[in-house]
Amino acid sequence: MIAARAIDLCRLVVVAVLYGLAFHCAASAQALAADAGGRIGFASYTPRTMYDVARTAREKWPAQQVWGDLSLPKGTSGPVPAIVLMHGSGGIEKSMGQWVDAFNDIGVATFVVSSFEPRGVRRTAEDQTLVPPAANLVDAFMALQLLAGHPGIDRARIGVMGFSRGGEVAFRTAIEPFRRAILQSDLKFALHIPVYAGCNQVYWSPEITRAPMLNLVGADDDYTTAAPCEQLAARYAAAGAPIRTIKYPHANHSWDAMYQVFLLPNATSGAPCGVLRWDIEPWVITAERDGSRVDPARLDELFRSCVRRGVHVGRNEAAFRQSRSDAQAFVREVFHLPAGGR
Repeated sequence: MIAARAIDLCRLVVVAVLYGLAFHCAASAQALAADAGGRIGFASYTPRTMYDVARTAREKWPAQQVWGDLSLPKGTSGPVPAIVLMHGSGGIEKSMGQWVDAFNDIGVATFVVSSFEPRGVRRTAEDQTLVPPAANLVDAFMALQLLAGHPGIDRARIGVMGFSRGGEVAFRTAIEPFRRAILQSDLKFALHIPVYAGCNQVYWSPEITRAPMLNLVGADDDYTTAAPCEQLAARYAAAGAPIRTIKYPHANHSWDAMYQVFLLPNATSGAPCGVLRWDIEPWVITAERDGSRVDPARLDELFRSCVRRGVHVGRNEAAFRQSRSDAQAFVREVFHLPAGGR
């Protein structure tokens, strides 16, 4: 088994070299030096469905090399905390740099994971099927595993923050059946920050990690909308997670973007479909709007009937500044950092 995995990893590295990708071979934690930063490649998978993840059907998880950009805070000594940053449907945008700076400024490393580009996809806003959501979830956990072996990172203080589609990951990484299936160890994220997350398709188990969560939503979000994430936060709270929701007035989706608010005409939104909940253990799908069961064979038909196109995205300066402050304060509190940052 170990030999087979080594062979698979070597094949991935060869492919990376052939395509001219500058990767560090970082599947093994021991391969990283204490000051290792910049672009780091690591082994992940691309499961087609969440069911394949939940049922640990690893034979249906094609191997995939991905990468992330690690930024270590300056002027720190000893292992530092870290935040895994998961991008949204637009891929890694310039706005991500604001969050790298926000956390580096308080003595926290960041690891920006690229889930689309290594898979040959630029964005999924117009077609969310281009990259399976299960792949984003696996990438986040494999990034956690990678950072936990970094000598310069405190493995007990690694959190995850995600935006839109990445916000789904920030919620789902607290679900124990997913965590166990992917990591098969006791490693877990120490905190979760979903930001304008997609909360209309919920994969649920009452068995959660109970790590602290900060749920950030926009009052004027017409893409994923705020209400489903408020409801999902209440579900996590009832299961025992310390969670706080903050809603920013007049904030559209992507309020941290580097562009002004505009209409994205071809972006798809499932908000009109209402919340669908997959209960993981029995794998039953329920429409929360009326409590009815949903036949998996009719999901495509259901989505065709209710998914709409056309959403607003763009910056709200007040919301960004406040969300930056709120996220920093939350990370300081959970990671026991001094108010000054370092």
